[in-house]
Amino acid sequence: MTARVVVIDDQESARDLFGRFLDPKRFEVVPFASAPDALAYLEGNDADVVVTDLRMPGMDGMEGLQRCRDRCPDVPVIMVTAHASVETAVEAMRHGAYDYIKKPFDPDEMELIVGRAAEHRRLLRENRNLRVACESRFAAPNIVGQSAAMARVFDLVAKVAPLDVTVLVEGESGTGKDLIARAIHARSRRAAGAYVSLNCAAIPESLLESELFGYEKGAFSGAAGDRAGFFAAADGGTLLLDEIGDLSAALQPKLLRVLQDGTYYPVGGRKIEHADVRVIAATNQDLGALAEAGRFRADLYYRINGVTIVLPPLRARPEDVPLLAAHFVGRACAKFERGPLAIAPEVQRRLLDHRWPGNVRELEHAMERAALVAREPAIRLEDLPPELQPAPGGAGGAAASGPPDAAAPMAALVPGAGGALPAFREAREEFERVYLRAILEAAGGNVTEAAERAGLHRATLYEKLSRLGIKVP
Repeated sequence: MTARVVVIDDQESARDLFGRFLDPKRFEVVPFASAPDALAYLEGNDADVVVTDLRMPGMDGMEGLQRCRDRCPDVPVIMVTAHASVETAVEAMRHGAYDYIKKPFDPDEMELIVGRAAEHRRLLRENRNLRVACESRFAAPNIVGQSAAMARVFDLVAKVAPLDVTVLVEGESGTGKDLIARAIHARSRRAAGAYVSLNCAAIPESLLESELFGYEKGAFSGAAGDRAGFFAAADGGTLLLDEIGDLSAALQPKLLRVLQDGTYYPVGGRKIEHADVRVIAATNQDLGALAEAGRFRADLYYRINGVTIVLPPLRARPEDVPLLAAHFVGRACAKFERGPLAIAPEVQRRLLDHRWPGNVRELEHAMERAALVAREPAIRLEDLPPELQPAPGGAGGAAASGPPDAAAPMAALVPGAGGALPAFREAREEFERVYLRAILEAAGGNVTEAAERAGLHRATLYEKLSRLGIKVP
């Protein structure tokens, strides 16, 4: 692919030299006799390099350089002058010139400088395209969800991403903590750097320190050479420490030191290392409660808890289930190279009834499996995984028919139901309200204890209490 080189020189002979000296297989030369004509061309056309003479009547090369930099900041500008001097070079560079060459031209030098500038432009364009693609894939607005809870998450991601602060992402397993961390990285100033993820619970405690900080040759049996750790790999970028609540007590002060001053020692090493890393921590545990109980260092908790983003479980945002299901089915159809599939109404109802203990990850796997086995044009109940199949006796796991006084047991669960059954959503909310009030009362108003009794994350319980209008004593 040829690079387009805009040449500006009031002397026709100089313009012709560029056309003759530059390899036509690598460069397309577009000549202009004045800077205003070239700038008008750049209004509607792209260029890879601009080469401009310094001394010209009317608008000289220095002013043309400034105008070009304002209009096309990514296009490198090379200055050409017969009056070469240190002062001229310094002035041109100060105003943003990529390089400068002097007349009379050395053909090899000219092609080398122009080629280097074209390669610089190509790399800038490639980096920008990669960043746009990364932001498109991981930007928070493209993480599927329209619920109020997810809207708050999106808003917080947009606010904290550009700021180089430590972020704590809390949520149950499968809620998408890694995806949120990637979205923060993609929208940050570190987006061009590495994104590295480490699951602290997946690595034995005896190996985790060397994985984090690396080790030197001979540090332990089997350490045949030096090896960099995850902090070194993420230098200049972002490191996600997933399941940080499982970090051992011995490692916690070492992590705290890195977060405080960016320094650490590799295992077996005496030379201090530095790491410029933004840390995002993620957990499915209540770190605040662990810190209160003395099972997690309080100073480390406050250090990683710069900003907390709480991801709601899927059961707390049922309005997002149809959107997510359609998204995953569409992606699975593309993956399996098959035609589009609709989701039958009875399947939609079944998905809404399910509690989704595995959260978004469980839904994703269920829809991928259904898309694989379904026959067009739609996914049916029989295409769902076994755990989502209706129980014998009726759709949705309920009996096909009930006793005439079915309202009686409902009245016991939902005060005021009487003989007229309320709508499903109203009944569920009233049941939750009665249940959570009872749990709170049994826990003496202690939200942490109530969350443990209910089997909920503390943040999830707070959200439910707020939504249902229940005041904490």
